[in-house]
Amino acid sequence: MEPNSTSGYLDDFTSDYYAASEYFHDLVEICNRREIHQFSQIFQPCIYTLVFLIGMAGNGLLLTTYIFSRKIKSMTDIYLINLAAADLLLLLTLPFTAVNAVQQWVFGNLMCKVVDGMYSINFFSGFLFLTSISVDRYIEIVQAVEAHRLRHKSIYYSKLVSVVVWLASVLLTLPQFIYSHSQLTDEGYVCSMIFPEDVTAVVKGISNFSQITFGFVTPFFVMVLCYSFIAKTLMSARSFEKHKALKVIISLVVVFVVFQLPYTLVMFLETTDLLKSAQMSCMVRKKKDLAFIITRSLAFIRCCLNPILYAFIGVKFRNDIFHLLKNVGCISRARYAKHCGSTKTCSTSVAGETSSFIL
Repeated sequence: MEPNSTSGYLDDFTSDYYAASEYFHDLVEICNRREIHQFSQIFQPCIYTLVFLIGMAGNGLLLTTYIFSRKIKSMTDIYLINLAAADLLLLLTLPFTAVNAVQQWVFGNLMCKVVDGMYSINFFSGFLFLTSISVDRYIEIVQAVEAHRLRHKSIYYSKLVSVVVWLASVLLTLPQFIYSHSQLTDEGYVCSMIFPEDVTAVVKGISNFSQITFGFVTPFFVMVLCYSFIAKTLMSARSFEKHKALKVIISLVVVFVVFQLPYTLVMFLETTDLLKSAQMSCMVRKKKDLAFIITRSLAFIRCCLNPILYAFIGVKFRNDIFHLLKNVGCISRARYAKHCGSTKTCSTSVAGETSSFIL
């Protein structure tokens, strides 16, 4: 299964052939998946439109806050900016995917490669930046002495890591740029990865497993490892604010698993079937198609939640937003002072906090 492969899954809803039963392997039935297509035409545009609007607003506000109201002072700041940029670029592919679900692919072969490539680049970079944030928080909180010693070089290191992440994401996306094509089927044009006949199932499997490895397995284990050490360190602290930060850590891991694990499992099952060249009944195929549509939509919702979990949930970002609203005249100085409690509180929060977990 490839990125942006809704059309790949559902590229021909009436002419795929599968074994009719395990007892009659020689009998073949036509698998009519029209009802799956009809569900996709309604479900995907609705979900993608909602995700697009909320995600663009949330990530756009995060970037606007950094540009106009906040100084970049830590590695996490750099990673949050890059994560928001990756999410925004990923969200820009949703209108094409929504139209594709309703009308099939109408944007041509070049845009097929561009949209598939953009999706894949920002798919990989987003998760790698999540991993980078986890490692940075571990160093900042658990290895505080070492973090303080390297603080003067932290911005340089974070920019270097960001460049490496983007380059790695581009390299991992090369199969999408090379093999994504717009192809005419009985139901119209579809955009999907079309491998040459001499490309084996193993190569296709490697393409899918790379998404599983870098899109879930690596970030998940790094997050669990880093946040376990962070939680242990915070538990030893008696500060009330530190204990509140544990709630953020738990929410980060839970949201990541809830919204990404189902999609990863579907990808894994599809890849194993591909490598085994396993045939399946029409009913199983329909269930897999439906699972793919729903779990992929769940994975996109995470783009909306990233700015909330990693930025806006903290006091410093809420203060920055209020400060930005005051500067552009959306709220009065009295309302701003009421939110802060005092001007000193807000200035201290903005100037002094570096951790995304300080609430």
